[in-house]
Amino acid sequence: MDHLINSEKMHAYMALVLRFRKVLNLTSVSDAAIFKRRFIDPTALMSEYIPDTGRMLDIGSGMGVPGIPLLILKSGVHGVLVERRKKRAEFLRHVVRELGLSAEVHDASVEDLPCMHVDICVARAVTRVNVLLDMCSMHTNRGATAVFPVPINEVPAVSAGWTFKESFIANAGSEQRIQIYKWEDVSRET
Repeated sequence: MDHLINSEKMHAYMALVLRFRKVLNLTSVSDAAIFKRRFIDPTALMSEYIPDTGRMLDIGSGMGVPGIPLLILKSGVHGVLVERRKKRAEFLRHVVRELGLSAEVHDASVEDLPCMHVDICVARAVTRVNVLLDMCSMHTNRGATAVFPVPINEVPAVSAGWTFKESFIANAGSEQRIQIYKWEDVSRET
């Protein structure tokens, strides 16, 4: 996994974010090493719980974390990146083209989109986990997985159709925990 974290594509992605960070208000982080430690390393830990193939929904993609790094790490996954701010969505389209990633970008609110039929749901710092799970519900295939970084003291969320599976601390000294949920709602067909 280290070779992918340090790959040309990952470095190119970080360079694009840092290049456009001010004009698009993507992040206050201006140092590549800090960006990697804060955003890429925790995403790499999330990737261990992401299947190697399938469709992945990233809600509120913003600068592309965690979706873009996950697509770099999991080249068999197709991304569905949803970012309602048009300028940031254009940035994501640019990144997808530049890096040759398998992804589509939607500049809309996730609630306004038709079912995306995804197998994986991810998001970072968008809203409370129970709200995220509700947002994912209308877009998931049976057996879908949701993987979210959350504050370290966050208790597992409750949302109809979703079952909490496990959580772990992102890394030593981290203030983040990764929570994993499984879509087990059989009341509807996808």
